[in-house]
Amino acid sequence: MIYWAAAIVVLTLVAMASGKVPPVLALASGLAAAGVTGVVEPSALFGGLSNGGVITVAAMLVIAKGVIHTGVVSRVAWRLLRTVRTAGQTLRRLIVPVGVISALINTTPIVAMLIPAVKELQQTRGIPARQVLLPITHATTLAGSTTLVGTSSNLLIAGIAGNAGVEVGMYSFAIVALPVCLVGWAWLLIASPRTFTAADEAPDTDQDWRVELPVAPGAIGIGRRPSALGIASTQEYSLLAIRRGVEELEPDEPLAAGDVLVFESTEDGVAALWRSPRFGLSEQRLYAASIAPGERGTLGDLEAHGDVDVIAARSREPLQETAADAGDTVYLTCESPQALQEHSDIGLWQDAAGKAPQPARTWWALGILVAVILSASFGLARVEVAAFAGAVLMVLSGVLTPRAAVRALDWNVLFILAGSVGLGAIVVESGIAEVLSDAITTVSAGSLTAVVITLAVSTAVLTNITTNAAAASILTPIGLTLAAAFDIDPIVLLALIGTCISFTFINPFSHQSNLMVMQPGRYRMASFVKFGIPLVVVGLATAIGVSYLLVS
Repeated sequence: MIYWAAAIVVLTLVAMASGKVPPVLALASGLAAAGVTGVVEPSALFGGLSNGGVITVAAMLVIAKGVIHTGVVSRVAWRLLRTVRTAGQTLRRLIVPVGVISALINTTPIVAMLIPAVKELQQTRGIPARQVLLPITHATTLAGSTTLVGTSSNLLIAGIAGNAGVEVGMYSFAIVALPVCLVGWAWLLIASPRTFTAADEAPDTDQDWRVELPVAPGAIGIGRRPSALGIASTQEYSLLAIRRGVEELEPDEPLAAGDVLVFESTEDGVAALWRSPRFGLSEQRLYAASIAPGERGTLGDLEAHGDVDVIAARSREPLQETAADAGDTVYLTCESPQALQEHSDIGLWQDAAGKAPQPARTWWALGILVAVILSASFGLARVEVAAFAGAVLMVLSGVLTPRAAVRALDWNVLFILAGSVGLGAIVVESGIAEVLSDAITTVSAGSLTAVVITLAVSTAVLTNITTNAAAASILTPIGLTLAAAFDIDPIVLLALIGTCISFTFINPFSHQSNLMVMQPGRYRMASFVKFGIPLVVVGLATAIGVSYLLVS
């Protein structure tokens, strides 16, 4: 039976690492195979649905939404950045306060709030956004690993460990994660200005965006030629063709209602075209959206799956035929933001105005967050109970509406976590964890140093090729078995695993925050590799050194 279990686990991880199968589908397929073959009892296989860690993640997503909805993070960021003049100064101002917040709530909304602030610094003071966005994103990830509620993977580790009789406290991970965080921050402050130079932030003059803009009835441009309207060719965009029904006309034909103007443009040109009053679209709103992780297809599928119209994407092909890959940014319009919130293929999105905050509820939101943290820290309530109560209070106090609270739940993340708990159950119940821990013990020749190094490196590699949840579910049982075999405190190895799982710095698809800053910072895959590998090496060296001191 162990061979069946091993095959299921390996195939699931390979499918997740390939990027061709959504993680949720890979996990669901693995659990289904394990259930049908009888590898694990259903009660263990689907234990993630009632796992305390998964419940806590769901509740903390609601609490984080409430805190962000008050606008307090944005207000703090703007005040901190009022007088900065350089990228280094910006990082020094942000890194500690943002790190503290990241240790208490999910990092993703924090990064989302910082992006517009950093972009405005670039426009008004010439501070390159690429020197700030990725370093501050990695800083929040490092800080999140220091507490139980800072990351979903820590909560997942605690849930799996709790089932094995090991209680993990609010600050158990800090014994390893805090030194790693501080060393990592120091490296970020030193390395980021040297890695991302100001010259890298040259204005985007490449017209590599395809824009397909409709001409609305009553537009002032109807009956006039594009050259007369001044839209035939500029530094920001060039008109390629006029599409009228199934015909494609020359780019200087007089415009008619219902025409679609096809441009090649810079990204700034997309917004400039949309704001133009020539096309009768001035009352509509344009949204920038990223394709959700795990989604594949075309932009035509994106329109077919929801009530949205794609206006622009980085492509040379017709938009309907352009591939829609995870993390890609597209510009689209729809009748209401609700269509974006409910669209299964859209991950993150934002518009020019954003949503109105509720500053009057700031103290309610902060009070609830502090109460949850204190209750869990001092053992007044189990963390899942405290977090669940806090989420309910966010609604009862009026900080969030019931609808907003439900929308705060990231079902993709929650299902991945629940599925990962089942994957961990396969590893434990089938005996894989014991076999792997015996193999590690044999290879390390009984050396604690070798065990720590093997566990740390394995975690960092696995989290960058699959997901942090999968890494947690596989390695937590192994860590517990190794701790028992070497008669050491299991908390140390769990803290090592939780810390190294946060090293999602090399692969932009391994963490949602990476995808968020990819477009605004003009980063490429090579940017993550170049900047991430040294940070992972620094983090691993620190984590291994601290863990060795704790177990020796």
